Amino acid sequence: MKKVLFSDTVGKIGIKPFIIAVLVVLFLIPLSMITSLVHDREFYRDSAIQSVLQPKGGEPVLEGLVLALPYEVTLEGRNADGSVYQRKETRYILSVPQNWNFTAEVQPEYLVRGIFDVPVFSCDTLSSGNFQPVPYETFKVDENRILWDEAMLLVGISNKKNFTALPVITVNGTPLEQSVTELQVSPFSHTVFFKMPADSVKQGFDYTMKASLQGGNSLSLTPLAENNTFEITSDWPNPGFSGGWLPVERTVTDNGFEARWDIAGLSTIYPKSWIATGGEEFGDMYGESITAEFITPVDNYQKTMRSVKYAVLFLIIPFLTIFIFEIFTRVRIHPVQYCLIGFADVLFYLLLLAISEHLTFGATYFISALAVCLTTLGYGAAIFRKLKWGVLFALVQGITYVFLFGTLQAEDYALLIGTLGLFCVVVALMVLTRKVDWYGTGVISEEKQE
Repeated sequence: MKKVLFSDTVGKIGIKPFIIAVLVVLFLIPLSMITSLVHDREFYRDSAIQSVLQPKGGEPVLEGLVLALPYEVTLEGRNADGSVYQRKETRYILSVPQNWNFTAEVQPEYLVRGIFDVPVFSCDTLSSGNFQPVPYETFKVDENRILWDEAMLLVGISNKKNFTALPVITVNGTPLEQSVTELQVSPFSHTVFFKMPADSVKQGFDYTMKASLQGGNSLSLTPLAENNTFEITSDWPNPGFSGGWLPVERTVTDNGFEARWDIAGLSTIYPKSWIATGGEEFGDMYGESITAEFITPVDNYQKTMRSVKYAVLFLIIPFLTIFIFEIFTRVRIHPVQYCLIGFADVLFYLLLLAISEHLTFGATYFISALAVCLTTLGYGAAIFRKLKWGVLFALVQGITYVFLFGTLQAEDYALLIGTLGLFCVVVALMVLTRKVDWYGTGVISEEKQE
């Protein structure tokens, strides 16, 4: 006994799979436009952030303290006539602290620029430690040639705008004065110079530095001392830690965080002391830093971009669903109707981008998915002339959006989830179409032969 199913319908729509394939390729054009729009909005956001951060000095990097001890050397040369001449040149021995202990309590806040909230902060910092006597004998420098009264303490910062006031430095209990003379041998991006007492330089000294900083996004420190201990606390609940070293201790709660770094100078690029002549080679002395980041919990643009990457798959699934329904219901669907459904799916990503700038990503996703599902429910019921097909179509759409949301949330397992989902779609298509006579011969299968 032979059973015949769908042969007439399949014979009439046999070219439809090729039309669907062409439509999917054509819809790559609006999807690429949405991708470009996401990048444009990211650029607009970054411009807004920079317009807030620039007056505050950007992301501050406190590069540390260095002691500069000058000394004179006598150099000989020959004139064109062969006579010998002598000239004096000033060189510097730069030394890093033996210990650098740093504490900061960061007070973050949001500043609004347009529709964007920009995280910024201010903080009061305290640095303490000590310098040992400069080992000039190691470099075979004659003590009589050292200019003890011209020694300076150098404080490095990535941008002087990060200081809201002149740092207050005390050496052995004595406050230091800022120097009007600036040296060309600083290893820092930007430097504040302080005059040093000769006696303290000869004997070694303890120091403290109080500095008020401002900036945004992150706070970084360069551990150039022989022993570095940094402690940062804040009421920011979503910190990030990066750079050359991670905290040895950290506590993160909804009320804020505490983090501590212990870094030995052996793991940095800075020697204890070195000779500086003012050459350009000292621009290469910037070492790694530790960074405490003040992260905005959700980057809606990043999640929207990740969702667009799955857009082709979520175009194919609705098209295949309509195609299968077309076979089962024997209702012929025009390519224009396929296009309208495809545009509804593409507009989901545009809704996701636009609304997420004003609401949380979870709420935005729910609103966008619900809007598309209700639209396809009504349209599916209309074109197939029965409510149940519209409901089934909306159900398929809803399941795909739930699947996509789960994939976006599980970033580390996105590839695995996406692959398994695609495999399930292929299996479902095999099951649903296993009895379809694609050649339209009128014979599907022989279930039983008597």
